[in-house]
Amino acid sequence: MKARESSGGRVMTALLAARPEKQEELLQTLRSLAVEIQNQPGCTTCVLGQDVAGGPRFVLYLAWKDLASMEAGMSAEPFRVLLGASSTLSGAGNFSFSVANAAPSPLPAKAAP
Repeated sequence: MKARESSGGRVMTALLAARPEKQEELLQTLRSLAVEIQNQPGCTTCVLGQDVAGGPRFVLYLAWKDLASMEAGMSAEPFRVLLGASSTLSGAGNFSFSVANAAPSPLPAKAAP
């Protein structure tokens, strides 16, 4: 079932915790995948983060210009590799999806002192 199209980009966040013996392998896999995903049509942002102290938790933040681009990206080989890596190199991964507003609301102005 496809999501209903609406204005705004699409965002996916993957939270992964490496198995202790697989941390370095997961890191290398995610670094490689981040480059591949960033080069896909419609991908506007792909950022990989890791625990501050080099710990076993990782976050992969992906932004797509629209639903069609995200769906195409999720059908591509790098995303299938990401799913495989999340099941073999980490515990259960947490993938979340959201819609980004096309025009974010401005922040309220600060009151003068």
